[in-house]
Amino acid sequence: MPFPGRAMTADGEPKPLSEITKDMGLNMSDVAAFSGLDESTVFRLWDNAEWLDRVTGRSLQALMSSIPGIAEYSMAHAVRKRRHALVADLHHEGLEVDVRVLEGSGLPQQHLLNALEAGLHIVRGQATQKTSSFIARFWGREQDSALEALYSAEPGAGLLRNPERLFASSIDLAPRLNRKSYSFHSILALNILTHQVSKVGAEMETDLGFEVPGRQNAFMMRGVVMGQLIKSGDLDLAERYRRELNATPVYAALEEWSFPTYMRDGRISSDFTLPSSLSLRNTANEVLREITEYNDACVYYLASTYIPLALRRDPAFGGKLPELIRALELRMADCRDGKVRETCNTLVRQLKGTA
Repeated sequence: MPFPGRAMTADGEPKPLSEITKDMGLNMSDVAAFSGLDESTVFRLWDNAEWLDRVTGRSLQALMSSIPGIAEYSMAHAVRKRRHALVADLHHEGLEVDVRVLEGSGLPQQHLLNALEAGLHIVRGQATQKTSSFIARFWGREQDSALEALYSAEPGAGLLRNPERLFASSIDLAPRLNRKSYSFHSILALNILTHQVSKVGAEMETDLGFEVPGRQNAFMMRGVVMGQLIKSGDLDLAERYRRELNATPVYAALEEWSFPTYMRDGRISSDFTLPSSLSLRNTANEVLREITEYNDACVYYLASTYIPLALRRDPAFGGKLPELIRALELRMADCRDGKVRETCNTLVRQLKGTA
């Protein structure tokens, strides 16, 4: 329950300063006195619905720190203004935003708006360094969740009413990003695009022959593999990836780097290296979640491929070894595939020998 008289301005609808303060019974002189601003400054803002575009940074800080509701209104207004601009720009490009989903999401609105802006870059087909750099910023759990909402075709869950156009634009853009000169951001962006497209079942123009030396192609292939595992539950693909990783150092290095940086246990580094001493606390929590929620092929990938790598980096597994053992045992009880059960059981026996 809000305090009596507090300005309720969370919707960000443009309002003059006088309207925000009137429910608190504050007049122009009161606002000037509390904020320390000259009355002439407050007067210029008082009845102007666009006052946020006119106020200086220092004056706004004074108002936010002294008048209830100003800080909340300022943030809500900025978010609303950016949202309206992005919705209009995407509409112009043929993409319709489901505003109800956008407003009802549990993710931070800023992350979702960033995802919409990424969609705008993609649908415009801008194969530039700026596009690569922007998309690369979605390497991370929360950012990736926002991008997943952008690509989702599930009614009532996706940010777009017609994401098929985004899929087609992504498929068109990815190979053109791949032709650009080598850069860290282009590597990340290509992985992120191919992962999202593969996860929703759209077809990329790439095979899974794994004949791809070099970080850029190898990391792109990892994005495709992870997306297809989540979407299709292809156990044979998980096994092929495991064998390739064991045989090819570049795959192993990228695999070991991916989870900890995605979960922010390690710093995102352009040379794809991790510190010799690293606690995988956040990574462990994510792996435990995926063991519980993902399909058998993903669990096989975790038990046969990633977790053994992670344990070499952090034998304590972020202090979550008992939880890992328990999660694997519970999953084995529900797993229908004998190979997956056997792999999990082998890992559990190894863990119990060292736990």
